Amino acid sequence: MSEMSSLLLAASTVQSVGLVIALALVVGFLVYAAFNIKAGREEVGAEIELAANLKPYLDDDELETTKLDRTLTFGLLTLAIVGIGLPAYWLAEPGRIDGAIEEYDRVFITRGEEQYTDGSGCNACHGPDGVGGVAPFTILDDNSEFVAQVEWKAPALDTVMLRYSREEVKFILDYGRPFSPMPAWGAAGGGPRTEQEIENIIDYLESITVSPEESVEAVEGELVQALDLSGPGDIDYADLETGEALFNLGRESGFAGGAYACGRCHTRGWSFSRGTIEPEGADVADYIDYPDGFGGYGPRLQGIIPRQFASVEALVEFLTVGAERGVAYGNNGLSSQGMMPGFGTNPNTDEIEDGIYESDGGMLSDEMIESIARYVASLEESAATDGESQNEEDS
Repeated sequence: MSEMSSLLLAASTVQSVGLVIALALVVGFLVYAAFNIKAGREEVGAEIELAANLKPYLDDDELETTKLDRTLTFGLLTLAIVGIGLPAYWLAEPGRIDGAIEEYDRVFITRGEEQYTDGSGCNACHGPDGVGGVAPFTILDDNSEFVAQVEWKAPALDTVMLRYSREEVKFILDYGRPFSPMPAWGAAGGGPRTEQEIENIIDYLESITVSPEESVEAVEGELVQALDLSGPGDIDYADLETGEALFNLGRESGFAGGAYACGRCHTRGWSFSRGTIEPEGADVADYIDYPDGFGGYGPRLQGIIPRQFASVEALVEFLTVGAERGVAYGNNGLSSQGMMPGFGTNPNTDEIEDGIYESDGGMLSDEMIESIARYVASLEESAATDGESQNEEDS
């Protein structure tokens, strides 16, 4: 049975009740009509013998007892069907709608999973269940000449809906990520997938998204290993070493494909896997090992306080809620695409009331974000050799 057939069958369960009621009324009417037709006499004899007012009928006692009781019973039964059955059907309408929505969601998620695993092969780079992986990437020089083939850390997608809205994720899927292995997949960006297929992929990503609590717990576990601690209770978020570890989370271990790491966007060459450079011995010195916050896909962070933000507190607020397309931020920043997400709020579930976020939490806890902000504030200016890394406009 096809998915759509299954969907229609499941959605019509309560509708069937209404059809049964209607069918019972129709059958009752037909039985009544057939009974009366059968009870009628054939047209024989003189008209006077067939005149309705001359035909013998029930006597008064039977007419006012048996006949009347039978007629009233039939009327009461019909009234019960109409008066109880139909309201009962419509009272179940909200449940039927909810069931239909759930079934549609299930179908869309299933289709999205098929796209993720087979149709578009997202899992080849982002890993099964969206846990992160690697993708091949070709480094070209300024003249578009081949330099080397490397592996690029592909971020986990089971957290992407914690920091980006559906519209933002759709934009990325439609148009890809320039200067990375992520191509345009949507028809709007010249890719092979229809708008419906892109929406279904996002439906699937929503279904595998971890909770904010699970996200924070995973980060704590990674920090414990990165800092060689005994447990989460030993993490000192006031220590700049902790902030540095958070800034580069997964750089060596590959944790979540670098999805949590600021360096993935803000440090040039961060995503290149150092041990997978082909051909062996290729000169990639100009493309890797840049200092933290040097700038890359995202703007340079060195000296961001006070150059861009007046204080650590202002930076913490920005890291918590992220950027909005076309809206200025900090001292002189302007978000052209809104691709800087908030790591402390979820744009798909959080609400803003009187300018204040009502948040269920995001990818990182408040103390993690504060630790990152303090580390970023400590980054000293270094000589920039790339115009892109100087760009203050969020990419």
